Amino acid sequence: MEEPVTKLKQGTEKDELMQSISNAILKIQHEKEACKLKSLSRHNPEKVAKILYLHALGCSQTNMIRRHSMSRNTVVQVLADYADHTNSFRELGGQLAARSYINLESLEEDMIDALRLKLEDGYVPEFRDLKEISIAKANSQRQAMTARGEASQVVDVNNTYTIEDFNDTLSAARKRIEKLKEDAIDAEEVEDAQ
Repeated sequence: MEEPVTKLKQGTEKDELMQSISNAILKIQHEKEACKLKSLSRHNPEKVAKILYLHALGCSQTNMIRRHSMSRNTVVQVLADYADHTNSFRELGGQLAARSYINLESLEEDMIDALRLKLEDGYVPEFRDLKEISIAKANSQRQAMTARGEASQVVDVNNTYTIEDFNDTLSAARKRIEKLKEDAIDAEEVEDAQ
């Protein structure tokens, strides 16, 4: 009896996420059309929806590129266009990913129990008995944690420095060196006086 309720709730959350993504795509489409800008949101909204959905579930950019054959520039551009919306997508996606992880965890427990019964009857287990479900569970947990913002993420920070910044740093370093030289001379004079 509990399984249909779980599926209904998961369907409702997925529908809510997809509706939220659709609303954001429509908003961006109108903005791009008003400015007469070329945009994937205008020309291929389904692809945009897929990228945003995968992102909401915690799928990394690299994963989207490798497993879903997407261009890095496309993924980056879509995520940049929808940056204001991605936190709400992640929250909904995190709920879906967490539910998936819990279901896989339950399935793993059932498989372990079934394997335990087979072991009692003399079965010799093989690595593959639990390998696939363990991998799926680990991936699901990682996606749930990432979607909820709890996993560490690599952030590329590109600081830009100007010539003025360089000259200021160089000047400050020269002043410190001069100060150290003066302090050393003062220390020698005090030592000589004693």
